[in-house]
Amino acid sequence: MSKSKSSSAGAHIDAARALASNSKGYFHEYRTLPPLKQEIAVTVIISYNKNIELPDEDLNRKLNLGINFKAWWKEYDELRIQHYAALLKDNDNSMLILLPKYSHGIYHQNPQLVAKLIQDNFNSHKKE
Repeated sequence: MSKSKSSSAGAHIDAARALASNSKGYFHEYRTLPPLKQEIAVTVIISYNKNIELPDEDLNRKLNLGINFKAWWKEYDELRIQHYAALLKDNDNSMLILLPKYSHGIYHQNPQLVAKLIQDNFNSHKKE
């Protein structure tokens, strides 16, 4: 995708960034962070069990990749959930929210929910 002539410039940049990031292993940016401080409240929102989208199916067919996206996304979802749960496990002020059937752009699909989670996080941990 980073070199496909049919992809947009934005898709090229995003794919190149993902390739560079994943060349060091999944979640490299997060695994190298220091542990979260207890006073920092973090809410991680994860979409999972998403619907397979038409661009994914088209790319799979055009490039004859033979990817079973349902199985691939299931395994990747489990990996992401385990990773982010481990990242937050020692921080009592953090939470992990799992949203089935959402896609990557949760903030587009349900901006009210995202705004509510941000506001709830702020309100539950602000200094009195």
